[in-house]
Amino acid sequence: MTLHRKSSRQLTLLSALIALVAAMVMSMSWEWLETAEDLSIDLRYQARGETVSAPDSIIVGVADSSFTIASRAPEIARRESVLNAMSADWPWDRSVFAALVKKLRASGAKLIVFDIVFAAETAGDAEFARALTQPGAPVVLASWWQEAHSSMGEGTIVLVEPREEFLRANGNRSGYANVWPDDDGTLRKLTATMQAAELLGGTVTPSGYRLPSLAFAAATQLQPDLPERGGYINYRHVPGSIPTLPIEDLFLPDRWQGSWLEGGKLFRDRIVWVGPLSEIRFKDYHATPLGRMPGVETQAQALATFLHGAPLQPMSRTTRHACVWALALVAALAMWSCRRVSLQLLVAGSGVLVWGALALILFNRAGLILPVVAPLGAWVLASGGGLGVRFITEQRERRRIRAVLGRYVSEEVAGIIADQPDKFSHALSGERREVTVLFADVGGFTSWVESAEPEALVAQLNEYFHAIVDCVLAEGGTLQKFIGDAVLAVWGDTRTNGPTQDAAGAVTAAIKMQEAVARLNQQWTNQSDRRPINIGIGLHHGVAMVGNVGHPQRMEFTVLGDVVNVAARLETANRQLGTGILVSETIRDLLASTQRFLPLGPTVFKGKSEAVSVYVPLGAVQTGAPPWLAEAETAHQAWLAGDFFAAAQAYDQLAVPPSPHQGFFQQRANTARHFSQTPPENWQGIHRLENK
Repeated sequence: MTLHRKSSRQLTLLSALIALVAAMVMSMSWEWLETAEDLSIDLRYQARGETVSAPDSIIVGVADSSFTIASRAPEIARRESVLNAMSADWPWDRSVFAALVKKLRASGAKLIVFDIVFAAETAGDAEFARALTQPGAPVVLASWWQEAHSSMGEGTIVLVEPREEFLRANGNRSGYANVWPDDDGTLRKLTATMQAAELLGGTVTPSGYRLPSLAFAAATQLQPDLPERGGYINYRHVPGSIPTLPIEDLFLPDRWQGSWLEGGKLFRDRIVWVGPLSEIRFKDYHATPLGRMPGVETQAQALATFLHGAPLQPMSRTTRHACVWALALVAALAMWSCRRVSLQLLVAGSGVLVWGALALILFNRAGLILPVVAPLGAWVLASGGGLGVRFITEQRERRRIRAVLGRYVSEEVAGIIADQPDKFSHALSGERREVTVLFADVGGFTSWVESAEPEALVAQLNEYFHAIVDCVLAEGGTLQKFIGDAVLAVWGDTRTNGPTQDAAGAVTAAIKMQEAVARLNQQWTNQSDRRPINIGIGLHHGVAMVGNVGHPQRMEFTVLGDVVNVAARLETANRQLGTGILVSETIRDLLASTQRFLPLGPTVFKGKSEAVSVYVPLGAVQTGAPPWLAEAETAHQAWLAGDFFAAAQAYDQLAVPPSPHQGFFQQRANTARHFSQTPPENWQGIHRLENK
């Protein structure tokens, strides 16, 4: 009896241990579990099928046939200017959509939603705006969240909105058309409203403005008091069930008067979606649990979900965990109670069937998504025995490694971990390395921010960052960080090709950055919401501390040291010297055999006591010396010797347009003239800058 009781206690403890391990395993956030859970949700959609027979919406699509209608029906197209306009390249003359809005309103449509972002200026804008102001069915327009990410993982969000004249005309009825498929590419979830911070993973402010999604914005036009409730799209129809027709059908007389459209009766009291259907031209198709759908059809399904108050609701994390632990415990008790293997198998199989049936019933009847894979996984593991112990041990180690890697977003840092795992711990704690630092900043940014429109400023900054960061990455540099409008890039922090090659890459990148800014300024000439910019760039080479700094929840792999400070001072010195790129003597010495430089002489930055010889890079030696270089060197020698009168005359001659460095030559000529009138004491060729 004593042995039996001891054995029973041991079995009870073992069952409890197995249940504990199983519940722990299945309560964790494993990627494969989420993927499997999503597949089980898809099976529930498919098992349920369609839930209503008559869709609320009709889709008017821009299809492949829409672009060829003028060639297929030339006589009608000549009479109908709208059809003729469709033969043009996208984007179309917006008079097409103006005519569409008028037809749909005249036909009695109760709501018109455009799944097209009318952001750029095109022909017919005024006519479209006038059409939006006319009475009739409300029109909802689409906007778009545009995301951008640096190589360090820092992101920005820009909202691409319809043209302002359209928003004024339609009463600011707009919503973002973005949808975010799950990791397996299937679109299941929907959002009602969103702040930009949510896309960046930042802190959401409760009082901040939340932009509605396109489907939710449309739904609130019909039901203004709808709650902001997200969840899963309640797909009510299989792909193709929503009536769909190409846009040209509304302007072809025989089809407009045909038995289906009946002169527009089809649209009476219906929601009309207008969006892209051409997969080749627009690529706006998504995988859904019920099959592949055009993006505009998924939007219509989302709208129907909101209107019927039926977003499918997943269980809370706490409830999901409770299900896992409950099934693990019940499985352990059942397995301990059953003495025969056949009965254990029967109970285990019955538990799977009962839980699956309950999940399907709740999905169909109550709109609740009961977790299936994790609870049944806990059930099976607890029923199967101690295999879960080995599983959880292995996965816990993987989770620990992923948690460490998840603190890094830079490709360069990931390369250290993947290629040099033996040095990983050392890199985290910090080490000294020879690096080349590039610091670039936009001149006059503070006054620009005060006067610019926020949307235009952000858009222009994104274009600027995109151009100059590409220059850094193309030359093998690491984008360390954005500091407002400034950029810090480093060569040699995570990988190095040697000091000479690192410095050469940095100088080449700096020259390309200036060329990129010149091209951007040229492109922005005719854009009223853009202003020309100029940038200063400073480069220095030296020893820096490279390591991992920050808070445990937000670490940053960065460089620290005087080399960074000197590069920043060189950048600011550009504004006082009239230059665009300045490099230190260290970089000139590294590249003396391959690059040509214009010497500016020893310079003492404000707040510093030691002089730094500064230079302007002129390009590769093999390209030949510019014709004015000899005169510039003569002027420089006069400057160093203190012959300021001769230096001023020489620099004045060099400052005649189209001198590529006219700003520096003119500035140096003015300074030399000033020194000739008020000579500096104890002149040794060292120029002291008065400002930072």
